[in-house]
Amino acid sequence: MLRQKSRIGATNSATNNPCAAYGYVYGLDGLRLLVVLIVVIRHFEIVPVLPGGFGVSIFFFISGFLISRLLLAEEKRFHRALALKPFYIRRFIRLLPPLFLMGIVCVPVLYVLYPAQFSPVQIILSFAYLGNIVKFGAMAWGWNEGYPAIEPLWSLAVEEHFYLLLPAVLLLFRSRRSRVVAMVVAMIAPLILRVWVYAAMPLPLADQFNYHFTVTRLDSIAAGVLLTLLLDYGWLRLPAKAVWGHVLVWGGAALMLASMVHWSQAYEIAWKYSFQSLAIGVFFVGAIFMPNYGWLRRTLETRVISHLGKISYEMYLWHFPLLAILLAVLPSRGWAIGLALIGTVVVSDIAYRLTTKRLRGLRKRFGGHPAS
Repeated sequence: MLRQKSRIGATNSATNNPCAAYGYVYGLDGLRLLVVLIVVIRHFEIVPVLPGGFGVSIFFFISGFLISRLLLAEEKRFHRALALKPFYIRRFIRLLPPLFLMGIVCVPVLYVLYPAQFSPVQIILSFAYLGNIVKFGAMAWGWNEGYPAIEPLWSLAVEEHFYLLLPAVLLLFRSRRSRVVAMVVAMIAPLILRVWVYAAMPLPLADQFNYHFTVTRLDSIAAGVLLTLLLDYGWLRLPAKAVWGHVLVWGGAALMLASMVHWSQAYEIAWKYSFQSLAIGVFFVGAIFMPNYGWLRRTLETRVISHLGKISYEMYLWHFPLLAILLAVLPSRGWAIGLALIGTVVVSDIAYRLTTKRLRGLRKRFGGHPAS
């Protein structure tokens, strides 16, 4: 039953709860593709003003939403007992093989092409899910920053820390109310910490700390978890009138655009991520759950878009190393960017087939779930 695809955009008649089936979430693969495209376009400087960090915030929100769905499904499946071992094994099977494949292929090539940038500290920390402290360490303690092409792995560290923390939170807080309160606190506490860091720490250290560290970025992830909890517990009722779908989607889009404006230094360093979490949540509810936006979900679920969304993790891993390699061997930056765009799709698809797709059966042995 858990493996059966269900259209989450429609409300479950038995429970009036759009999350009740815990099935495949229609539209999310396509949304993942859009998000990774934001990051790639920014890193390739195709549209330099595009804030790639905003794409990362959306990734965090989606991760919080999906992983909490998985854990709640596990809890219901095993009668309020979280099966942590299978959960962690599935996460490692999904995340580690593509990551290590990229590292095995790209790091030696980067070392040959850019020997002066080689940093053992960066390599070790990045592939041990501690890459989010490298940039800060370079500024605060004089570490060698290493390869810019590896730097995006910092966001994987934040997500991995979340995977470790959330099950403990759900085990510690068993009642519905306490879990919701815990997530609200997890959204407010990072904001308070960022404001304090901005006031107490000199620039640009404060900016690097607030942008990269897990404790200051958990609010985006917690917002996704909170949405799952509110839907699962029936505390968030979706409005029936179609006009509210337009309000949520277009209002959320307007809020997301507003969140990208550089309102002030304090906003940029301390307040922005909280505003983005709110904006993403509003848009997400409208686009993914409101019935009158089924056309959008169907568009995001077309065969090509859905497949590219499924390999978005691999695209995130490979795009920057491929660009760095091509920039070193090609005389034209334009050619390097063009080939890197094509190469990102091709290489990511190959990597997906070699790792994720090949290991799908192993994941199912540990309770693989369509929402993942």
